[in-house]
Amino acid sequence: MMQGVFVTGPPGVGKTTLVVKVTSKLKETGVRVVGFYTLEDREGGVRVGFRLVNVNNGEWRWLAHVNKVQGPMVGKYHVDINAIEWGLTLLNEVGDLYVIDEVGPMEMKHPSFLRNIEGIINSKRFLITVHVRMSNWVNSYLSLGKILKLSYANRDAAVNEALNYLKVLLNKPS
Repeated sequence: MMQGVFVTGPPGVGKTTLVVKVTSKLKETGVRVVGFYTLEDREGGVRVGFRLVNVNNGEWRWLAHVNKVQGPMVGKYHVDINAIEWGLTLLNEVGDLYVIDEVGPMEMKHPSFLRNIEGIINSKRFLITVHVRMSNWVNSYLSLGKILKLSYANRDAAVNEALNYLKVLLNKPS
């Protein structure tokens, strides 16, 4: 039984933008959305970090930053395990749709992140973005979710495709 949508594609293609647009439109129809998305932070045009943002109120925590001095490293960034833990607590709220942006190398630094996400995939309606490095992982869940492979050519149409698919799953009129 299909539970949700996985969105994958190269960095910068628009996965987070899709999540923000789709969740905004679903909330307008009364869907209770819980979870988080990830925004990159730039200074002088250079990416310096990533923020985990609550989909409901905009509250955020640093997921990773070049100036952090503690935490495991992914590339030039120190990852804040406590921020990931905070993001996971957002998934404990009651909702109609669970949003996780993203399943990727930084989030994997949390020892139980994947177990928590797999619990959502197996039991809840979801919208999850998946880093290209995690494509083998998502293949094991193909029976539970539709995969949208985002590209620059299809990213605008993919917003409507994800939205319409989720509306059917959530029994919301188009």
